[in-house]
This record gives sequence, C-alpha cells and structure tokens, in this order.
Amino acid sequence: MGLNHFINGFYGRSGALWAALIVLVLLLVPMALPANSYLLHLLFSIFVFATLGHAWNLMAGYAGLLTFGQQVFIGLGGFAQAIVFYYTPASIWTAWPASGVASLLFAWLLCLPLRERDGARRAKIGVAVAIALWIAYEWLIVIAPQIDVFGSHYVRRVAILLLIFLGALPLLRLQGAYFAVATWLIAESVASVFNEWRVVGAGGGMQLKSDVTPLQLYYVAFGLMLVTTAIIWRWMRSSYGLALTAVRDDDEAARSSGVDVARIKASVFLVSSTITGLASGLYFMDVVIITPPSAFAITWASYIVFVVVAGGMGTVAGPIIGAVIYILVDRVLSAVAGQGLLVLGALSILLMLLLPRGLMGVVHDLRFPQRRHQKSSAWLQWRSLLFGDTAASDRATLSEQPGVVGAYLLPASPLLVLQHDEPQYAQLVAGMGRVARDIEELKPDTLVIYSTRWFAVLDQLWQGRARLAGLHVDDNWHEFGEMRYDLTTDVSLARACVRAAQRAGIASKLVDFKGFPIDSGTVSANKLVNAEGVVPTLVVANNLYHDFERTRTLGELTAAQATAQGKRVVVLVLGGLSGSEFRDQRAFSEDAIASPMEDDWNRRVLKLIEASDVEEILRQLPDFTAQARVDAGFKHFAFALGALGGRLGKTKVYAYGPQYGSGAAVVKLS
Repeated sequence: MGLNHFINGFYGRSGALWAALIVLVLLLVPMALPANSYLLHLLFSIFVFATLGHAWNLMAGYAGLLTFGQQVFIGLGGFAQAIVFYYTPASIWTAWPASGVASLLFAWLLCLPLRERDGARRAKIGVAVAIALWIAYEWLIVIAPQIDVFGSHYVRRVAILLLIFLGALPLLRLQGAYFAVATWLIAESVASVFNEWRVVGAGGGMQLKSDVTPLQLYYVAFGLMLVTTAIIWRWMRSSYGLALTAVRDDDEAARSSGVDVARIKASVFLVSSTITGLASGLYFMDVVIITPPSAFAITWASYIVFVVVAGGMGTVAGPIIGAVIYILVDRVLSAVAGQGLLVLGALSILLMLLLPRGLMGVVHDLRFPQRRHQKSSAWLQWRSLLFGDTAASDRATLSEQPGVVGAYLLPASPLLVLQHDEPQYAQLVAGMGRVARDIEELKPDTLVIYSTRWFAVLDQLWQGRARLAGLHVDDNWHEFGEMRYDLTTDVSLARACVRAAQRAGIASKLVDFKGFPIDSGTVSANKLVNAEGVVPTLVVANNLYHDFERTRTLGELTAAQATAQGKRVVVLVLGGLSGSEFRDQRAFSEDAIASPMEDDWNRRVLKLIEASDVEEILRQLPDFTAQARVDAGFKHFAFALGALGGRLGKTKVYAYGPQYGSGAAVVKLS
C-alpha cells in the first residue's frame, strides 16, 4: 500500500515537483564530476538513446507504425552533419541542425504519395519531382563537373533511381508487417548507396574531429531529451493524442469518426524522423567516426526496440526508463560478461516473458489495480495454449467482447458527494461504491454517460473535449462547496456517435470548447464510481424535446458505434425516479420521499426492473410518469434500454432512497 501511495503521489499533484527535482539534479551533476568522467558519458548515452526511443515510440507505440528501418534516419542524419562539417567552414554545432533537416526532407519524400483520395496523382508528383531534380542535376554537372557530389556514374544513377522509387512509394499506406519490412528495405537500399559513395568515404566513412567537449554534449543531449519528452507529453494529452491512439487501435474506425488518418501518420513520421536525425548527430559527434556499416546497421533497430519495450511501449516515461536499462546492460553488465549481444538478447527474452508491457506496465498496475485485465487475459490465452484449457480461452475471449458490458441507473443529484457523510444517504453511497467495484471488474474502455442534468434544446449534444478538468459548483447546492473533476473524453466514439445520429435523422453536434460547463450529475457520478478518472467517458446530453423512443434510439446507435470500434463500454444513465422535491428548508437527516404514493410507484417500478419485465414497465410508464412526476420522463431508462438492445440483463437494485424529496436508486440493469 505504501508503494501504491508513493506512485500515485508521484503522478498526482506532487508529480511536477518530483520531475523538477530530477531535472535540477541532472543539471547540477556535471558540476560535481571531473570533465572526462565516465559517468558523464553514461548519462549522455542515456539521453541520446532515450530520445531515439521517444522517436520510435511515437511511431510504433502511439501511431501503430511498427518500423525496423529507423536506422535510415540515423545514417542520413549522421552523414548530413559530417558532410556539412567536412566540406564547409561550418563548426560542428552549425552543422548539427543538418542532421535533423536531412532526415526531415527524406521523410517528406516518403510522405509525398500519401493521400488516399488522390494517391495516384501524388505518386506522380513524387516521381515528377525526382525526375526534375535528376534532369537539373545532370545539366549542372555538364556545365560544372566539379560539383558532382556523387563522383561516380554508377552511384549517381543508383541514387537517382532510388529517389524516383521512393517518390512513388506509398509507404504510409502500408500497415503492420508490410510497413516494417518496407522501412527495413529502404534503409538497406540507402546504405548500399553510401557504401559506394566516395564523397562520404565509401565504406571507410568520415571523421568528425572537433573541439566539442563532453560537457557540451551532455547539456545539449539533455536539452534535446527534455524538449522531446515535453512535446510528446503535451501531444498525448491533447485531442491530437486521442486521434493518434485511435489511428493505432483501428484506422478504419478512426477514419469513419472524422480523423484525418493521412495527416496524423504524416505528422508523426516527420517529427519522429527529425528527432532521430538530431539524436544521431549528437551520437556521432561523440564517437567521432561515422561509417555506412555502423550508421545504417540493423542492430540500431534492435537497440531502439529494446529501449522502448523494456521501459514500456506507448508511455511517455517508458523510453527514458528503457534507456537507463539498456546503458546499464550494454556498458556495465556486458563489460563484465564479455558478451554484450548475448546478455542483451537474454534480458530481452526475460522481459518479454515476465514484463510484456515493460516496467511502466508494472507502475501502471500499481497505480491503477483495476486495469490489470490485459495481463490476466493474456495469461488465460497462454494457459489455453500450454495446457489445453479451452474454458480459460473462452473466458478470455468473452471478457474482451466489444459492446455494452454493463449498464446502471444512478442518481444525478450531487448530494451524495456534497453530503457524503449524511447517514440518510449511506445506503445510496454504498450502492455507488458497489458500482465502482463492478466497473473495476468489468474493465471497460469507456463509460457512456447519459445525464438528465445536461440540458440541450436545439440539437443533440455530445461532449467532444479531449480533457475536462476544473472545479464545479452546483446551482442549487452551492453553499456546500465545490467539486473537483478531471476526466478524459473518448473523442473517437463521440464523433462516431454524432455521425451515426445525423444519419438517423437526429440533429447532433460535438461540443469542444474550453470551459464549457459540466453538469452536476456527470461530476458527482464520476466522483463516486470513476474517482481517479481512469476510464475515459462519453457524456451525452438530455435533449428536452426528445421523447422516450428517440432517446432509446440514441442508446441503440451509441452501442452500435462502440461495437464497431471494438470498445467495451459501461452505460451510466443519470437520473432519478419520482421527481417531487422539497421547496422548504429542512435538515438532510429528515429527508424522505415526498409522498407515500410516489414511494409506492418507485418501489413498484424497481420490482419490475428486478424482474426484467420490460413489457410491463413500458405499459405502466405513462401512469408512472404522470402520477410520480418522474425525472425527465424516465428518458434515462430509455437510453439504457436502447443500449441494451431492448432487454434487461441480470438486474439488481443496490440502493433506494430520497434525494431531498425525490426518489433515487442505484440499479444494475445488466
């Protein structure tokens, strides 16, 4: 428990202080070490490999672009810097930006024929650009042969043919293994040109002897790692980051949700290549010599993959942790064992078997115990393969089925939060606690929340802001304080639902405004059943002009879109039962249902829900609504019923009680 508290504290409000302290220590470390300290060199190496890991993780971990050809940007970046430094009067630091620019330009060439709609036209543009450059270059070297940077007819023609091919290659439209193999073949093709190119020393390479000091390398590498980390951290907490992970999980579903998949992939590819080029420039400044076999070696891919996988793929801190592990293994343990690659390979196998999600996976499990289902499901699948336990395999498969995996009727009043210790509300609070535990066991991808307290008039509204954070004060109970909230939104699912609703003839809009007010029901319900904001949400408004059937249709299409995206969702419908509220001042300890008749109606309907008798509920609904003044015409129940396909599952009333005269209940609907 102490470790859990420490980790949660590190990620909580004190997280920024911890990060600032670590940065301060690393800034001051060189002052306490000799100028040529080996520890300084080790830290420099950690910064460089962490940056390389960030670049690869951005593509593979966040965008799903698994690449084994990142070494092409390492080689191009290193040689671009070496060429500028060797053949011009530029200093090493003036030449360093060339490493990033060269990598960026090469990545841009690969991005040219990207757009799906006009892929053929853009492929022609890439070829046309390459041929135009070829003709211009041939004309120039006829006029001035001394400017021929290739120095060989063979190398020049191979390079130009490669340029034309890459201009036409729709690389970013490839997926999975095809993309991985293509990037590796591109790296090998470029390496073959450099192996014969006399300008870069052919196979002998080039030297970068300069007056750069270890201290300069240390601080520049540290700064590059910090900037890269900050950029990725900010990206992953924006709507861009949500779109990026949507592309990784299912690019077709992301495209149908309005995400510009082509632009997302291109931006990640360009940024990743630039970061890789700049990091490689620092690396070769340190080693002084750069050769084609060392710069374009496939071993670079294995090192970078190890860094990311060991630390935790798809996490911001993972590459930094992985870089520390790699440098310790490569520079310390390998030196002791004398077999560097053997030690690294053995450790890689152990990590994949014992920590398949890296060290950050362990940290995540300690921080969010309710999200350990990936590990348990994987174990069930392995158990099936190893021991023939088909029942275990079936349980794993069923547990991951997309769609609605649970539905609950919850109170929308904030009193359960603002008067949490009131004995009169103890049963309802305990019921909300049971729902929280249910959600932990169900491990949904998203909580779909239909709140009767978020009113819409003209259009059906869906929350589309990537992150919702702030303080909320209830209009009616403001004297009892404020409620803090920090939620993330499943933007991909929200966009899909808006499109589906529009196709169904329901005018819908996505709400994406900073500071847009969040309703009390959403804030209080999340406070009680999703306290850490671990599970992303999709908040749906209550349109005052929608009837029971139209609201039921909204539930149906929401469930259909969740299934289409392969997501497991829990539906929370926030609203009450009888709707009479006290108009006079009274103590909360004296709270009760406003009238015996309304209490009777509430209990009767709850019994029908527990019996899963949908037909009888619908038959009595008009009388229930009229006589008990049911909150929002019981439309929140309609939304849940639609999401559940018109049927109730294993229902259970967890709690029933008053909310300042009105009726409230915590009910499991499925």
